[in-house]
Amino acid sequence: MQKFDHFVGRFGGVSSVAFLTYLGEYMSFIVVLAFLSDKLTVTFGLGLYGFGLIGTISGAYLVVSGLIAIPIGHLCDMYGRRLFTILGSLLGAIALFSLVGLDALPGLLGFAIGIGAALTMLGVGHGTYTASTLAYTGDVAVNNGVGKPYGLVEGAEFAAFAFGPALGGVVAFEFGRIPTFLVSGSLLLVAVLISAFFMPEARNLLPMQTAANDPANNSAKSHSHSASWRDFASSLRDSVVGVTVLTTFVASLSFSAFFFYVPLYAYTLRGSIPVLAFLYPAFASLMAGTGVVSMIPLGHIEDATRRRMPVLVAGLLTGAASLGFVFFSPSLLSFIAASIVFGVSLAMVRVSQLVILAERSRLESRAAIMGTNHAVEHAAYGTGAIVGGVFVALFGLANTFRNLALVLLIAGIGFLVFALRKKLQ
Repeated sequence: MQKFDHFVGRFGGVSSVAFLTYLGEYMSFIVVLAFLSDKLTVTFGLGLYGFGLIGTISGAYLVVSGLIAIPIGHLCDMYGRRLFTILGSLLGAIALFSLVGLDALPGLLGFAIGIGAALTMLGVGHGTYTASTLAYTGDVAVNNGVGKPYGLVEGAEFAAFAFGPALGGVVAFEFGRIPTFLVSGSLLLVAVLISAFFMPEARNLLPMQTAANDPANNSAKSHSHSASWRDFASSLRDSVVGVTVLTTFVASLSFSAFFFYVPLYAYTLRGSIPVLAFLYPAFASLMAGTGVVSMIPLGHIEDATRRRMPVLVAGLLTGAASLGFVFFSPSLLSFIAASIVFGVSLAMVRVSQLVILAERSRLESRAAIMGTNHAVEHAAYGTGAIVGGVFVALFGLANTFRNLALVLLIAGIGFLVFALRKKLQ
């Protein structure tokens, strides 16, 4: 019990911030898209052209929120994690509150500028608090086992990402769009307070002990060293770090494919499998929920076994198999089984990636590495959404994802060969 209280004391603050920031952001995101649809297609009379603008705006948001994490990671390596967690949460709150007044902006140009500015600010906030909280977790955990902490924090983010849109939809349906934005912004303000009072700057916690025990920092440098882009580039030259970041792209691409298109595929089969007309949205939630509940136990297993890369590779191969299984043999049972298996495989990959990156990065460049990893993740989300949509339009759902499953399987085998050649644990 004492160990549990100690664990919660060290990581309760950062995991709460991770959950609240993602929950507030994604509660409003689906509502913003619906708001955009109404304004552009109806109010401003753009018709189908409005959907093209919606895709462009939402895609730009994903790109900004990913790419900004790279320079922000570098900055919070220099000036501390808590400062940028507070700053990112505050920017996100301001962006969400600003959505309340967009109806008052005159004309299409004024509205486009307003919504663009709000979503850009939200994207900057997202990249800022994501890079800083992930780096903070690694700083505090690196001498005490990093699997469980990253399982907790990643699980908190993923739970909010997966279920936030549904919660936002319920709130918007019951109370309206503006209360949804106000509630979302308030959640990020709570995250600001938690960051300030329950996330003591990690580099102030036993700095000499951390430096001496950090396996990726054999020279035990003083934490007063300011990170440089050379430190960042040097970390990425580590082939294990580079390959791990590459697995982030592959895993995020497969997640995007499953989350958006498997329920859509289930919906298209409602004629032959009538129950899917009601259950099709549940598969994404089942996948996400399985991933969330699997992350902390998997982190504990990785701490106990010290196995990282084998778990990551196994997760990639299992995910590819489950994605392909749905499209080769569609049925209610196969959708349920694939959702559960894919959720577990995703947890295996995500936790392993963060543990490897935390253990192989130095304190001075950890946030920059985490920021880059986050940028790659969002690039994959954008790629999956855009390319997946184009390929589905050209070749159909089943053919597109049978081929994607094959690509993921080949990628998993390639990473397995790399792990065996490097003799990675």
